[in-house]
Amino acid sequence: LKAPNLDKWLYHASNAAFRLEHEGALDESLKPHDQLSQLNVLVQIEHLMTYPIVRRQVMAGALVLSGWWFDIATGDMYAYERASRSFEVIDRALAERLTSRLASRAR
Repeated sequence: LKAPNLDKWLYHASNAAFRLEHEGALDESLKPHDQLSQLNVLVQIEHLMTYPIVRRQVMAGALVLSGWWFDIATGDMYAYERASRSFEVIDRALAERLTSRLASRAR
């Protein structure tokens, strides 16, 4: 396989791979590539927080960062829930909680 840009693209997952190796997965029942994918979502949120404007807006409550993960095999969409420290499938109940949280912040 000749893919000259593949290494550059995969580099972005290196922090998540390190975390997976040293801290473990969020959900041990997932396949390794899905475990890595979920951790990468969180790493990218942390990366966004390194930008001063993003950090200021989050701290001021003017911006909310959410981590979502798509399971290609099932078609399910998951949202990271800080309270449970896990990705939860976005069903009707979670969708209502998410929109309620956003609405309460907007007031």
